Amino acid sequence: MQGLAGCYGECDKHLVQKMLERIRHRGPDASRIVQGDGFVIGSRALARRLGGEASCVAEENGVVVTADSYILNKRELVNEYLGSGAKPDIADVLLLVEMYRSAGLSMFEMIDGAYAVAIVDGAKLILARDRFGIKPLYHSGTSRNGTYSSEMKSQLVVGPDFEPFPPGKVFSQDQGWRSIGASPVKQASDKEKPEETLRRLLLHSTDQCIENSESVNILLSGGIDSSVVAATASLTSVDINSVCVGTTDSEDIEMARRVAAHLGTNHMERVYELDDLLQAMDEAIYAVESFDYPLVRSSVPNYIATHLFLNRNRVTLVGEGGDEIFAGYSHLQGVKSDSKLRTERMRLLASGHSTGFQRVDRMNASACLDGRMPFMHAGIVDLGLRLGRKDLIGTGPNQHKLVLRKAFEKLLPKEVVWRPKQKFSEGAGSMNMLQKYAEETISDKEFEKERKTLPKGRIRTKEELMYFRRFQKFFHSKSCYDAVGLTDSH
Repeated sequence: MQGLAGCYGECDKHLVQKMLERIRHRGPDASRIVQGDGFVIGSRALARRLGGEASCVAEENGVVVTADSYILNKRELVNEYLGSGAKPDIADVLLLVEMYRSAGLSMFEMIDGAYAVAIVDGAKLILARDRFGIKPLYHSGTSRNGTYSSEMKSQLVVGPDFEPFPPGKVFSQDQGWRSIGASPVKQASDKEKPEETLRRLLLHSTDQCIENSESVNILLSGGIDSSVVAATASLTSVDINSVCVGTTDSEDIEMARRVAAHLGTNHMERVYELDDLLQAMDEAIYAVESFDYPLVRSSVPNYIATHLFLNRNRVTLVGEGGDEIFAGYSHLQGVKSDSKLRTERMRLLASGHSTGFQRVDRMNASACLDGRMPFMHAGIVDLGLRLGRKDLIGTGPNQHKLVLRKAFEKLLPKEVVWRPKQKFSEGAGSMNMLQKYAEETISDKEFEKERKTLPKGRIRTKEELMYFRRFQKFFHSKSCYDAVGLTDSH
């Protein structure tokens, strides 16, 4: 993980230094700023292991590259662009500079993974963001003068006006904007069942996320998605540190405990009360950069969870993406048409950059951890979107994400494999606590009066108003409000 900040056109190195300081949590191990004619490019970097080395920037013959990334087809790209003798764990920026020199802007269509990339070629700036916006990026200004950075809090150092950099786009000062094509996907053999293909792809993706590390963190809720990620990690890593949080009667805690015992992880638990949630709320909202109530109510316990890790290593795996790809949400159960089911899942994936994927990035980053999502491998996304109701939803109760459950039913306890779907905030117990507290502390009159003066249509519940009040202490411009995503409340 890295934190990016820079400017082009009329530049100010001290401004970039201030921007980087706001996102120190994204890269406490190394920092570097490169200044040239018409540009300043800066980066903070996080070492994958505590005490390890971190690479911020790559430079070669007038080309400067920095990136916040993890690349799921890295081994193949290293072999193609650096030769079979190159080390597979080479820093991403070193690989990216070679890819740019060989392939130019078409390089981004070859990358399967998450990235926000800044390249300076002479005096020309290039910015790019991955297809689903898994890695964050914001920008302001024009094609001639502007700034960019990884988080809103950093962009606000420049001024109140900015925009999220659109996912799946590349901007070049000399060519303008263009879309990035989807990464090429190798189709599975017709002889292979979908669950067999999925199991193979997820094992590969998890292995690439871990990058040959002997230790990895897992945010383990005891649901099927995070449990599957833990199961695949147990086949590729010898040391797994898992964490689960919840209330005393939380189902997540009990189910995660069973998964941890079954897989032999180094497991930690944290039982919280309402006071713990309220104490963490401001910090969680500052970190996640949102007031969206379904997002924040899950971000607060998530924030508590990520800060439990002892930082023996920084790579943290999560199960995000499983619901979007394999139709895990309850409102999808009633969609009868395969084409409509695909369209709705594509919509959910397209909005993830400002909702669930944003939570994964910011909550882990706030604890100096590198959150990674094995489900977002291009082959897995392609496989899931090609499947219809028969493979995804089934005919019996609690059979949503059917192909995923079949793929891993021999690697996990039966009660986990067939556990009914729950939102994270439900399983962890935070939802009812926070809803009730907001209802008790904000009157109907107060709610109606305040929501009329706030962004139209955005403050839907008293709970959301409670979060907005805290949000605007840190983020108080129209650009901030406009950048906040809207999670479906199904």
